[in-house]
Amino acid sequence: MKAEKGSGLRVIVCSGGSGGHMFPARALFAAMQEKGYDVSMAIDARGDAFCEDIIAKIVFKTVKFSAKEFPIGIYRSFIIFFKFLNFWLKKRPNLVIGFGGVFTIIPVILSKILGSRIVIYEQNAVLGKANEFLMKFADLRLASFLLGEGWTEVPAPVRSSFVGKRTPYECDGIIKILIIGGSQGAASFSHIIPKALGMLAPEERHSLEIVQQVAYGSIEKLKTIYEHLGVKSTLKGFIHQVAEEMFRSQLVICRAGASTLSELAAAGRPAVLIPYPGAMDNHQLHNAMHYKDKGAAWVLEEENDIERKLWRLLRKILQDRELLKTASFHMMNSSVGHATDRFIELIERV
Repeated sequence: MKAEKGSGLRVIVCSGGSGGHMFPARALFAAMQEKGYDVSMAIDARGDAFCEDIIAKIVFKTVKFSAKEFPIGIYRSFIIFFKFLNFWLKKRPNLVIGFGGVFTIIPVILSKILGSRIVIYEQNAVLGKANEFLMKFADLRLASFLLGEGWTEVPAPVRSSFVGKRTPYECDGIIKILIIGGSQGAASFSHIIPKALGMLAPEERHSLEIVQQVAYGSIEKLKTIYEHLGVKSTLKGFIHQVAEEMFRSQLVICRAGASTLSELAAAGRPAVLIPYPGAMDNHQLHNAMHYKDKGAAWVLEEENDIERKLWRLLRKILQDRELLKTASFHMMNSSVGHATDRFIELIERV
């Protein structure tokens, strides 16, 4: 089902500022805009870093409710209430979509009171606190994982660069490993990966090539380490063309955020998942185990012996590359490429 230009459906997409919230929110925004909807975004200051090129948006200061920042959090909540009320009255949306994050609570509840239909989306295997609170206000609940009765499973929308560009998986030559850390930065990868590679035999290291997103300030130091190990490497402070690099890789080492996992599924690339240990309710570990259970990935928890565990895993993979081919087969999910169409089809019914 496709909306006609000027169909009259007005939409506000609300999202918290982490990459896990913003990437699918931004992907859906772009798809709805392309289909002719009058769509705007309401985001916090962190999320604006992902939307600098978007004009149809309103940006709010980030809200935190820690004991130290509670008073300023209350003050900013009042600002959000009146600022979003004014924005809603200008846009008068038929539909408001919340992608999670504490910021979305006020816009979603206020929109419900004012008469908008509400859709909420949960990307993770563990229901986030904001969406757990907002689910009672939702006309439609969508989620990346099966969360139980009342929820409809839909893959997370992915960036257009991942759609329709599947590259056949081959791993018979040099194994290119893409190392990305998501919006959390993963500075620890700059220590874990070199130590694990250093335990491999020289001939094993020579069969690898590294493309790595590195925490700013450590690129030259890490490049020197890889050169000493005899590992070809390309190191960047930020990888803008993630899709292209992922399609060129044979293995990805990364965190287990929902948006990253959806992109892996779209590309059909096997992964070593190292869940971010500071994730709320340890949701990244739950996300990762879902992909491990279906044979698409290996999961290593970030603990004292992780370098040795990663070394053993890489050695095992190098000795039997069929493991990579099998994991790639299980990772591939062609429905991810159609996630935005499915998403839009469901919300049009609302």
